[in-house]
Amino acid sequence: MQVKSYCLAICLLVCVVVSAAAQSMSTTQYIDTYKNIAMEEMRRSGVPAAIKLAQGILETQSGNGWLVLNSNNHFGIKCKNNWAGQSVNYDDDERQECFRKYNSPLESYKDHSEFLRNNPRYKFLFDLNPEDYKAWAYGLKTAGYATDRNYPQRLINIIETYQLAQYNTIAMGKQPIPASPSLAGDPGSYEPVRPAGNTAVITPAPAAKKYPVNTEFRINNRKVIFVREGTALIQLASQYDIRLSSLLKYNDLAKDVPLLEKDMLIFLQSKSKRGQNDYHIVAPGETLHDIAQAEGVQMRWLRKRNKLEEGDQPAAGERVALDGYASSKPRLGSNSVAKVDEHKDLEPKKIIKDIKEEIAKATAAAAEPAAPAVPANTAPRGTEKPSGGIPPEMVEDLKKVGTVTPAGSQYHTVTEKETLYSISRRYNITVAQLQQWNNLQDNGIRIGQQLLVRK
Repeated sequence: MQVKSYCLAICLLVCVVVSAAAQSMSTTQYIDTYKNIAMEEMRRSGVPAAIKLAQGILETQSGNGWLVLNSNNHFGIKCKNNWAGQSVNYDDDERQECFRKYNSPLESYKDHSEFLRNNPRYKFLFDLNPEDYKAWAYGLKTAGYATDRNYPQRLINIIETYQLAQYNTIAMGKQPIPASPSLAGDPGSYEPVRPAGNTAVITPAPAAKKYPVNTEFRINNRKVIFVREGTALIQLASQYDIRLSSLLKYNDLAKDVPLLEKDMLIFLQSKSKRGQNDYHIVAPGETLHDIAQAEGVQMRWLRKRNKLEEGDQPAAGERVALDGYASSKPRLGSNSVAKVDEHKDLEPKKIIKDIKEEIAKATAAAAEPAAPAVPANTAPRGTEKPSGGIPPEMVEDLKKVGTVTPAGSQYHTVTEKETLYSISRRYNITVAQLQQWNNLQDNGIRIGQQLLVRK
């Protein structure tokens, strides 16, 4: 029994020694190791050195946490969809979440600066006094950097306990900063950070994702399936016991089409107002609707967060805010569509009302007794116009299709319950031709809109 107790005591002693050895860096040592990087980053990016050091101490347990030891991640930044580098899995708010992995602490410090500068939700921080560490601490919590409700107080306590504010003063005083061992082997790494917005450095978009076909999964915590071109939405609505009108609304589809004309993510419940990521980098050929589906965010909220109007399409390489609000409108691509058509001085309802009035006048005029014969030297037969301004023979055509036919082209005015598909059938053309001729990025059309239907 004594032997067992002795062995147990030895094992406990070994565990204590190993644990003590693992805690190899003190907070003071952490500050001495990384203070120069923090000050250089403050000069480069504007993120206060005191805040950066305090966050590093808190997030890494003074450099001793599992995450930093296995990934060089000093600030607990998660992967999110815009990260294409290495990663590790670690239990945080949820089990085995994806965190960014860096080749060096320097990379982590630089990425932390760019993470704050290039995300719209943190834009307001850079309007604060860089020496006001309390405002920055509370600002980070307000922007949602951490879920800990005491996060600001913990940062402030670290800054004041270890007098970290002095490093803000040194950095802003433009005094020479001693070379740091952490900077060795990384020449020329400190280039000025360009501000967020339309002048931000364009980051390559990640590779397109592959989704399981006809299998329910989740995007942004919303149920969704990936279906192939040719799928009928009415069948999906029936299969998942959802009203067709609801399915269209969930997916920002204004009108139904018999068959999907391309592979598409289809949500089975309403999308969210905000995304899991801070922003989305627009890929070549990607539309705002594509982004809404890929991120599980409602179109109207994408427009609201990015100051976009209906028909605006962000250019490839631009950052589209998914959470928070962009400080400026992203650069638009050539595929943007003007919000109004050639009748820009008229509302769609007024256009329809005017057309109906013209038809009523023409119908009434056509019902009147025939006029006396026209002398031979007047206009040819068939060109007479009633007081309504529309030849009688055009009345029935207007009732049926409401077309306007300038020389060389033919237009169709969209009426209630019409779809691109029904219009294409009427004129014996394809939906793709309609989209191409009218610069449409999706199947959405509106009452009163004029579409080119024949060239």
